[in-house]
Parts: sequence; C-alpha cells; structure tokens
Amino acid sequence: MKLKDPARFARLAGAAGLLLALGACASLSGKPAPPDYAGSMAIAQTHADTGQVEAAVAALSQAAALEPAHKEPWLRIAQLRAAQNRHVDALAAAEQVLRRDPADSAAYAITIDSGLQVAQRTLERLRGSAQPPDDARRAQAQLIAALMAEVFGPELLVSEEFRTQLARDAIDRYRAARNKRLPDARKPEPKGDPLDLLGGD
Repeated sequence: MKLKDPARFARLAGAAGLLLALGACASLSGKPAPPDYAGSMAIAQTHADTGQVEAAVAALSQAAALEPAHKEPWLRIAQLRAAQNRHVDALAAAEQVLRRDPADSAAYAITIDSGLQVAQRTLERLRGSAQPPDDARRAQAQLIAALMAEVFGPELLVSEEFRTQLARDAIDRYRAARNKRLPDARKPEPKGDPLDLLGGD
C-alpha cells in the first residue's frame, strides 16, 4: 500500500513512540497510576475501617470527582461526618445525595437528624447571646415554630408544666378582670330572709 503523505505518517509514528516511551518511564519510576472510581472507594473503606476518617473522606471526594453522577461517595461522606457530629458537613453531603436521588432514605434521615442538631445549636447560641434577636429572626423563628407544630404537634413546643402554668395564669387574669368589672361580687352575700331584701312584710 502506497502512503499518500509519508511526512504525516512519520509524525504520527513519532508521537506514538513518545507516548510509549513516557509510559515506560512511568512504569520504571515505580509511581502507581491514580486509582479509578472502584479503587478510590476501596481505599476509602480501608481508611474508614482503621479510623482514618479524614483520609477516607479524601478518597471518597476523589471517587466523587471521578464519577460525578454517583451518589455513593457523597452518602458515605455524610455518614462519616454525622458520626463525627459535624452536622453542617453531613447536611451538605446528604444534599448532594438527594440531588442525585431524591428518594434516598438514608440521606433523607441524615438531613432531618443533622438539621435538627444544627437548629438546636443555633437556638442555644441565641439563648446565650447578649443581643436579642431582631425582627427578621423573630419572623423566621415564628415560621419554623409553625412548621414544627404542624409536623410534630403543638404540644411539642410547650412542656406540660409550662402549659399548666399558662392555664393558671389565664384563670388568675380572668378572675382579676371579673372582680374589677364587678366589685360587688367580692362582698359576702347577706344572710336572712330573702323577702327582707325585697322590702316585703
């Protein structure tokens, strides 16, 4: 077969030879090739089993970069962070899972549990703050309280002891207001014949 462009063929052959030479050099240098997705997941599992959480997360992040459509690396990161009580990081990873699979029950559970933990810590910070919440935060808190009452029931927001105290305070306010409107109601009822009150013989 006659070559139409011997110069072009020579260039291609030279490039192929260079790639082969580079591959041989890499093999001779002893540097391992970067792990693929399955290898990264296996490395992450090994690190997690030995308690090296940060190394495991790094390997999982590499796996996630290699296969962006896969949810498994993100779910494993969310589980590891939740176990560390790093709930903000757990929430972020779980949200990545739900973007890829909105029906994932494990990621859904992590978002609920970690979300409640973050909310609790936020309220504790507000309680310990010397600066009272502004109107915007109060409005947001009212919205959250309404949603919690709708989901968990209104009794969740107020303890039984506090509800009893509220009922007692309401009764005391009612009695005070009634006595203020009807001062004679505080006087003892007169004793004797009821006809005497009417002026009869």
